[in-house]
Amino acid sequence: MEESWQMTNPGLPSWPELASVTVPPALTQLRTQMKRTLITLAGCGAWLMAAALMPAIATAGETDTKTAEKTRAVTHRNEQYDVNKDGKLDEQEVMAMKADRAAKRQVRLLAKYDANKNGQLDPEEETKHQADLEKRRQQRAERKKAKEAEKAAGVVVDDDEEEDAPDKP
Repeated sequence: MEESWQMTNPGLPSWPELASVTVPPALTQLRTQMKRTLITLAGCGAWLMAAALMPAIATAGETDTKTAEKTRAVTHRNEQYDVNKDGKLDEQEVMAMKADRAAKRQVRLLAKYDANKNGQLDPEEETKHQADLEKRRQQRAERKKAKEAEKAAGVVVDDDEEEDAPDKP
C-alpha cells in the first residue's frame, strides 16, 4: 500500500513518516478552537430553528382566534339564551343576553330613581343615582380596608358573607 501511495503522490512523505510528524501546539489549539466554534454555531442554529418553529408547532391544531367565533359555556343563568341548544352561546346569543340584561338593569334603575315616572332620569334623579353609586364605592373600599387590616392582624375573615357580586342599581 505504501508503494501505491508513493506512486500516486510522488515527492510526498510516506504514511509512516507522516505519522511520526509532530503537530505544533499552536496548530492543535487553533484546531480545537475551530471545533468549539463550529459546535457552538451549530447549537445556536438549532436553538434559532427551534425558536422559529415553536409558534407554528404550538398553533398547529388551533384556529385563528380573530376569525374563530367566540362562544361561552351555557350555565343555569344563561341557558334561556341558548337558542340552538348546542351548549354554547354564540355571538348573537351573547348579544341578545347582554341586551336583555341591559333592559332589566334600566327597568330597575328607573323603578328606583325615576321619581316623576316619565321613563327617563332627569338631572336631579341622575345626581341621586350617582350619589348612591359613590356611597356604595366608599362602603366597598371601607370593607376592603377592614379586611386587609384584619388579615394583617392575623384575624381570619369569613368571605362567605360578603362576596363581590355586581352592584344592582
